[in-house]
Amino acid sequence: MTDMKLTSLSAAGALLAACLATTCATPAFALGESDTPPAAAQGMPDGGHGHGPGAPGPDMPFGRMHGLKLGEAQQDKLFAIMHAQAPQRREHEKAIRKAHEALRELGHADKFEDAKAAALAHDLGQAVAAEALLRARTEAQALAVLTPEQREQLRQRHQHGPWQHGHDGAERLEGEPDRR
Repeated sequence: MTDMKLTSLSAAGALLAACLATTCATPAFALGESDTPPAAAQGMPDGGHGHGPGAPGPDMPFGRMHGLKLGEAQQDKLFAIMHAQAPQRREHEKAIRKAHEALRELGHADKFEDAKAAALAHDLGQAVAAEALLRARTEAQALAVLTPEQREQLRQRHQHGPWQHGHDGAERLEGEPDRR
């Protein structure tokens, strides 16, 4: 095999690995589903219902812990954990987005540069790995705040599978559309 083909294959492999890593990266808090919709009974401070961007829920950090009846001290500790890791998470997200954009632009360029693509794919992989490590550390810190009973509740939720309740109250798999 020539050096050109080997470089192309290694760049393509690195790009594929980075894309797969990004696609397969899941939120650290995929521990289970909430028994009730987030903020269903509580209204939000602005009078809203707790739905939409920024609302607490299973995809938000610690959203999986909704319904665990956390004490005020536990809530404060979880808030501190999230607050402490937010700047790092933001930097990882920016690096991932920029690497994706650069790879996309390079793929659409008139001339594809293997070496540049390989470097960008490597950067993407590093950013995804750093974010995954941060999520794992954050999850471990959060779980340490919980009581053994609360951790068991999360384990039981996880064993029941990725079921959610839709707006109509019907159970459906996570990601399945709400068909009314």
